[in-house]
Amino acid sequence: MRFGTYYFLQAPPAVGHPDVIRHEIEQMMWTEELGFDSIWLTEHHFIDYGLSVSPAVLAAAAAMRTRRVRIGLAAAILPFHDPVRLAEELAMVDILSEGRLDVGVGRGNRPVEFEGYRVPQIENRERFDESLAIIVKAWTAERFSFEGRHFTIPEVRVIPKPLQRPHPPIYVVCTSPDTIEATALRGVPMLNSLLRGPAEQLAKTRDTYVKACEKAGRTAGDIASLLNRWGVSRHVYVAPTDAAAQAEARDAEMWYQEALRRFLLPERMDRVHPLLQPGFQAMAERFGTITWEQLVAETLAVGSPDTVADRIEEFRRLGVGEVLCWMNFGGLPQERVRRSMELFAREVMPRFR
Repeated sequence: MRFGTYYFLQAPPAVGHPDVIRHEIEQMMWTEELGFDSIWLTEHHFIDYGLSVSPAVLAAAAAMRTRRVRIGLAAAILPFHDPVRLAEELAMVDILSEGRLDVGVGRGNRPVEFEGYRVPQIENRERFDESLAIIVKAWTAERFSFEGRHFTIPEVRVIPKPLQRPHPPIYVVCTSPDTIEATALRGVPMLNSLLRGPAEQLAKTRDTYVKACEKAGRTAGDIASLLNRWGVSRHVYVAPTDAAAQAEARDAEMWYQEALRRFLLPERMDRVHPLLQPGFQAMAERFGTITWEQLVAETLAVGSPDTVADRIEEFRRLGVGEVLCWMNFGGLPQERVRRSMELFAREVMPRFR
């Protein structure tokens, strides 16, 4: 298995925004120092749930401070970007990183972000599909043009090209069965998160993906290779004992859970497109109640090195290829994040190499 660290730049009220950014850039440097395989960055807007407003800028910062680790996006939200501009920026990051960039992409799911970027959320699937097609053309064709419903691009030459050929590896964030199937048909790997509930729920995601790959005629070897690149994020916090880990992580985790609820649910349901309202109402019911005890029992990898290793073993048993270790959730103090990363690198990762 491979292990990365994951960065949202969460900003609880007690932590200043410049400090959040400085601390997490420092953690990215620790990632390489401690022997992790990768750094993963995301994109969010208009909320303290995450200050990661520009994945390309963060990836460039990480590239300039590291030499070995892969730098992944999990993910760039395509409906919020001009695809030609994003293709240019990511090609530049791939060069700056000397070919270490992995590009995860997603459709987005938060109404306030779509409102802020003046994009109708109901169009996010079409815009995602067109944007991804444009980005790949921009990376691989000397010149290209594009005619779609949302983008019309006259013939253009996009330079520089990425260092990796034909282009950086692409991943897709998958949160629904239709996206899982479309991703399998594209022949690219998935990115998922374990935010609530037990790890076993990922088995359904894996099985849907495998069946779609088989339907597309992919060989067993091809499917195994794609699953080897399947990345799943999970909150990870390691301390010398279970009791210490739970005591130290609890407040940060519960702040995160409330921030997640505020992030996912629309502030005003009446401003959401009618076709999207049932999904958000169902989500509100799922996120209505959660206890710390449930999270520890089912979802979190929080505890001693032995306990956390047991949680990672759940992922290995399911066939996950890379664990995106989210180790700084909820504004955990910097010194605790450092100790947790050290314990994980020294006492957990070697069991899975």
